Amino acid sequence: MIGAPPRVNTVDAVSTKPTPWWNSTRLIWAMVALYLSLAGVFASVTPIFEGFDAQAHYAAINYYRATPAIPALTAETSRTSYELVTQPPLYYVLSALAATGWPVASADAVAKASINPYYDKSLSLRQSIILPQVDIVNLVPAWIARLVSLLGGLITLLCTWWLARSLVPERPSFAFAAAVIAALNPQFLFTSVTISNDAWAAATASLALAVAVDVYMKQRRPAAWFWVGAAVGLTGFAKYSALLIAVPVALVWLLAWRRMGWRRALAAAGYGLLGGGLVLGWWLIRNWMHYGELVPLGTMSQAIPALSRATPFTWARTFEFAPWLVASFWGVFVAIIAPPLYLDLTRWFMVLGIVGLGFGLVRRRRQTQGQWVIYLVLAPWLGLVALSILHWTRTVSYGEQGRLGHVGAAAFGVAMAAGWEAFAPARMKSWVHWGLVVAMTGAALWMATVLQGVHGLPAAVAQPFTPDRPLDVRFNGGMRLLGVDFPDGAAVAAGAAMPITLYFTTDQPITEDYTLFIHLASADDALDYQFDGIPVAGRHPTRQWLPGQVFADRHLIAPAAVLTDTLDTLSMGFYPIAERNQRVPVYSPTGELLGDRIELGAVRLQTQAPQASDTGAAPLLQWENGIALLEARPVLGASGAPASILLRWTADRPIQRDYTVSVQVLDGEDTMLAQVDRQPLAGAHPTSTWRAGDVINDTVLWGATPGLEHWARILVTLYGADGQRLATASSGNQTALPQGLNVLKDGLEIRREE
Repeated sequence: MIGAPPRVNTVDAVSTKPTPWWNSTRLIWAMVALYLSLAGVFASVTPIFEGFDAQAHYAAINYYRATPAIPALTAETSRTSYELVTQPPLYYVLSALAATGWPVASADAVAKASINPYYDKSLSLRQSIILPQVDIVNLVPAWIARLVSLLGGLITLLCTWWLARSLVPERPSFAFAAAVIAALNPQFLFTSVTISNDAWAAATASLALAVAVDVYMKQRRPAAWFWVGAAVGLTGFAKYSALLIAVPVALVWLLAWRRMGWRRALAAAGYGLLGGGLVLGWWLIRNWMHYGELVPLGTMSQAIPALSRATPFTWARTFEFAPWLVASFWGVFVAIIAPPLYLDLTRWFMVLGIVGLGFGLVRRRRQTQGQWVIYLVLAPWLGLVALSILHWTRTVSYGEQGRLGHVGAAAFGVAMAAGWEAFAPARMKSWVHWGLVVAMTGAALWMATVLQGVHGLPAAVAQPFTPDRPLDVRFNGGMRLLGVDFPDGAAVAAGAAMPITLYFTTDQPITEDYTLFIHLASADDALDYQFDGIPVAGRHPTRQWLPGQVFADRHLIAPAAVLTDTLDTLSMGFYPIAERNQRVPVYSPTGELLGDRIELGAVRLQTQAPQASDTGAAPLLQWENGIALLEARPVLGASGAPASILLRWTADRPIQRDYTVSVQVLDGEDTMLAQVDRQPLAGAHPTSTWRAGDVINDTVLWGATPGLEHWARILVTLYGADGQRLATASSGNQTALPQGLNVLKDGLEIRREE
């Protein structure tokens, strides 16, 4: 028999003043409202078919809806849903009954159509696609399954309150803190609003523990243990692993032995076995008759060979997972991992809570009955839960999941509340409790924003809008590209990244999964950058696009290092998910075939960071789009004839279009003596690649031409693809212009000085 507690008063000496019933009732309502509010937030940021094994759980529910019979534990059944083989039926039957009358086949089809195939390719953190224009009737059964899961979370919350009030009846704030630690754990909240039986495993285990402690603390008659046994039996229908709750319940019974005497204790045990047998016995007998096992673990492994590890991990390898198991107890939402700061804070929260438990044990000279239960029942129960998770990690494929520890959620909440309050003097304990409530609420809201950032649909672009580079091209399948922005310009230095924004929409529902590719290729088609994936950082697969909605898709283009400055071409397109080499044709607005991709523009790759513009240097003139000339200096020969001109360019903003530089040499009669029209640096630095602050030194040569010695002026202008000259905006400092320079409405004039 484990160390029995001494006979002491059940009321802590800190406070013997009874708590008004109405005060507890108000706190319960406030606690429930807080839980349901945060659960609503989590439900709103978590798509309906996201969650741990959500598709398999939902398939099991639909099986019971279509076939009201217990399935055989076979490989064939596992092909319908492996959860039908590995899990008992409580959650699935409840969800199936609650959804009676709603469609089955069409609802199941919608669920399967919602599977995101990019998730298994590690191209998306989302398991599911939110299909547009789905009949709400076909989603109701899934929402009902989520509400049934939420009910399990609510039962866990209330049973944790019940457990804590039984142990520490004089401080309702303690129960409030314990309950929110158990149920507002963001990982548990996420589980509670997804299609999963995990919340019901926690609920039934919490119920069994709360009933047992209530019977013990209130010294109820042996017959009351019937309900303890019934509650333990119920856990076997939620999840087989939840049957481990029988261990802490047995510890409670051992504590009661000394108080009750052996006759009454044996009677209590008999009542408990009767209650458990009536609830669960028929199920265990059925398992024995069909499979030769009370809990058919061997049969499960035969039906699903991959369920068990072929070679269990060594214990050394198993303990390497300990940090991950703690993290996944608090903040691993399938493929979404909470920020490191959050994981560090929750880890220290647990460490300090455990230290506080030890501090409270050695600090007090006298323990109440409730405190003895915490140390002799709840703490060992949590240790057993931890050992069981290590065992699953060692032996079960994909068993390395700390969220499975939520079966001990009620005990965890009470233990953490007790540990943290142990640091505070008696008059400050309530402040600690409310601080814990605030901390857990903050943690839940924090993780809700993390989930929203990954699961949320992209916001619609406000209308009207004009991309920096309008395109409006259409792809087979329904994708439509309206334009692209190069917000920092189309140039990038080694080790840096260049942002671009694509603007997509569709005019019709897209029925196929198409992969977006973005390629940055050199003149010889060597790839310097490649992206293949889903728009909006993996959040927005094509089948999810809403007709008529324009959204922005942002990317950072980080090319490989180059040995010399070069000019690449950036292009994009789509291909079917299963046919990488079959690119989707793209068409102009008039229906002209443009090829299997669309060129977004030239991109200048640089080996070094660009030269910065002269600080404080006033430009000679500036055109209306931000291009400016810092210097324009003709190079004269011995005869006085100009053979070239040095042009020093810059820009005060990224330039989105290509402009041709035109240099004309004229005589006094305005006869053309020489003319050169080309993009800067002979096309190596097109204006569409210029960034704000770039400085481009360009020498324009026209060589020896008869009559150049009679030149009178040189004109420098810019014109676009339409042939129209770009108008000037102003000179940098009209009064400071060197002699012989004049700003015209469309360029710069350099007059010969006599």
